[in-house]
Amino acid sequence: MFKGKVLLFSLLLVFATAVYAGDVDDCESECWVVDEGCRLSICPAGDFEFIRDMCGTGNSYIRVVVRDAAGAGIPGIPWTDYWMGACTEDATPPDKLCICPGGIVADSLTNANGETTISGRIAGGGCVLEDGVYLAVQGKIILDDLGGADPDCLLETPICLDIIIVSPDLTADCQVVLGDLGVFGQSYNKCEGDAGYNSCCDYNDDTCCNLSDFAFMGEHYQHNCGP
Repeated sequence: MFKGKVLLFSLLLVFATAVYAGDVDDCESECWVVDEGCRLSICPAGDFEFIRDMCGTGNSYIRVVVRDAAGAGIPGIPWTDYWMGACTEDATPPDKLCICPGGIVADSLTNANGETTISGRIAGGGCVLEDGVYLAVQGKIILDDLGGADPDCLLETPICLDIIIVSPDLTADCQVVLGDLGVFGQSYNKCEGDAGYNSCCDYNDDTCCNLSDFAFMGEHYQHNCGP
């Protein structure tokens, strides 16, 4: 019986090794977003907009191809081995992002070619208005080879996905609390072009911070990364 368990464990180990035949290579891997230039509202509780709906087409998603150093696709990457950050991380929002543990979930394991998509909700907060967001797989930020000008990715420039992100968590601390209401209040009843208008507070993308946005804030108030 003991020998049988040892054999089973050995087979599982061989299978796991086969699945992760290569380490993720940040230069060989790729990612891009279908329907670029879209605006996505997120919440630390992961209960705001779906990526697939962010442009109103119902078919938006992030496409990911995970490869090793030899350029071979890596199959079987788990759904939760992904991370996201702002391409410009300022000291304070805007352009600062907070992602909850397990806050980004792929639609499936990577297939035999190392491919998967991300089209669901994101659990997190903050605001990214410019420069977009980067994606990381198993701790490796996917890098841009700059059209072949930097084939070895020596400049370590991330691929920046053209996505605008807003959230009721305006302070990017992965919780929606009184401090966020304070930031929202400074922009309330103001529209684009008005002094004090903050586009981070415009959750329905109508260029104004008004009652409908306050309703979104109230709906997600006191949400955090908890279970």
